[in-house]
Amino acid sequence: MARIKNVFRLFSRMQPLSDLSYIDVKNASNPANLLHEWVEEARSCGKPPFVMTLATATKNGEVSSRSVVIREITPDGYLTFTTQTHSEKKRNITENPNVAATILMNYDNNNTNVVRQINFVGMAQTLPHEKCKAYFDTHKLPAKIRSWIAQEGTAVDWNELKVRHDEVLKEVVEDGKVLEMPDSVVGYKIVPRKVDFYYCLPDKIGDRVVFQRDETGRWKYERVMP
Repeated sequence: MARIKNVFRLFSRMQPLSDLSYIDVKNASNPANLLHEWVEEARSCGKPPFVMTLATATKNGEVSSRSVVIREITPDGYLTFTTQTHSEKKRNITENPNVAATILMNYDNNNTNVVRQINFVGMAQTLPHEKCKAYFDTHKLPAKIRSWIAQEGTAVDWNELKVRHDEVLKEVVEDGKVLEMPDSVVGYKIVPRKVDFYYCLPDKIGDRVVFQRDETGRWKYERVMP
């Protein structure tokens, strides 16, 4: 029996010790501060978040989701994105402006793997034309051409699409045409009413902090079980 107990003691010492991850909330009145703190750390480690999973729904509650490029994380903690007027995202938001989005960050910091996830729930609000144009002007050429030839969510013939692509590319490269933003580009910002932060280190139990706006518009947060 003593020999068996010694084996169990040896085995237990070989296992990683359990502990709790911890989210340090320095500003309890606004989730934007924690959001930007996490984004800056990920950027300093060479892994800035540039994609989010965006979920939209029809007025009847039929949900769809897809990965979307984050055009900007504004100082007040809003996420912005662009799409086409004929896209499913646009159709859904027109019917039902309630959206959700998730940013997943997974990177190494001082040889430690860090996993962070931020979930947003809120309303999609239309961006001004000038803001969309400012985003469009920073796009690389393939993205600009895509905006000109794209028909999101509709059936296309690949060969016809290739011909149109080559025509636009020729106009730019050989004829010097400047691609202005087409009228089909629209943009949105997500105004959150709930921001859910999750953080986990290796061999530790995750931590979770949830910010929510109250009826007065003020932010309140609580730590909840992950």
